[in-house]
Amino acid sequence: MSHTRKNKLHDFVVAIPSYKRADTLKEKTLPLLSHYGIEPRRIHIFVANKDEEQLYKDTLDPKLYGKIIVGVKGIGPVRNFIYDYFPIGKPIVSMDDDIQGFLEYDAKAKRSEKKLGDLKKIIQRGFDECKKAGCRLWGVYPVPNGFFMNDRVTTDLKYIIACFEGFFNPGTKGAKGIKLNKMGHKDDYESSILFYKADGAVVRMNFVAPKTAYYTEKGGLQEYKGKGDIRSPEGILEGAKWIVSTYPEFAKLNLSKASGRAEVKLKDMREKGATRKVKKE
Repeated sequence: MSHTRKNKLHDFVVAIPSYKRADTLKEKTLPLLSHYGIEPRRIHIFVANKDEEQLYKDTLDPKLYGKIIVGVKGIGPVRNFIYDYFPIGKPIVSMDDDIQGFLEYDAKAKRSEKKLGDLKKIIQRGFDECKKAGCRLWGVYPVPNGFFMNDRVTTDLKYIIACFEGFFNPGTKGAKGIKLNKMGHKDDYESSILFYKADGAVVRMNFVAPKTAYYTEKGGLQEYKGKGDIRSPEGILEGAKWIVSTYPEFAKLNLSKASGRAEVKLKDMREKGATRKVKKE
């Protein structure tokens, strides 16, 4: 007798680094996860210090999360902290604290987009695609616009936006460890490159995109938005130049974007990268 074997469900956790945005987390990412049926026990919130820990405990609904962990200050350092906090190989979904929703591509819908129906299915699909590709990092399309999204999965070098990504935890040590050196803006460009260099692939599902308030939400990296700081125009340009100079075989600088911000284009320039196209299920 033949049986159809289903993929094993991945027992993932959700890691949310957050700094000075307890109200934002309360109003956006936590209720969104609840809406999609993500069990509170999975949700780990990483804060900068003991004072922040108390503030978050006083602000958040304890029924909507599992743990608050005192980590370190700074987005690069806290990502490294998260890598070392969980066991190697643990499936982790990393999310920002200001996710407002998700869109999914639908060629038949208005603007070719609609509200995402099943977040758990997307998370499981991401880890399954990593298994198929023999890699550890997966992500989604970085811009919530159905005009640019499509129904494919790619495994060549692509930018994996850190506001919503998943990975089998690499840790920071050893030959396969991933440790970020970029401590501010463009850290997720570095993580995309490092995972790709280590594994030869990163998965991006181009039919899903998060909705978030890039560059506008108070707290987080916006705490460093003064002249010359991380998310000022000067800081963004510095971050882009750092990525390109540190990883010249994987990154090019683009200063002509309509946004006026320095943008980085990722491409494996050592040789032509392979793209595996897989239809959306």
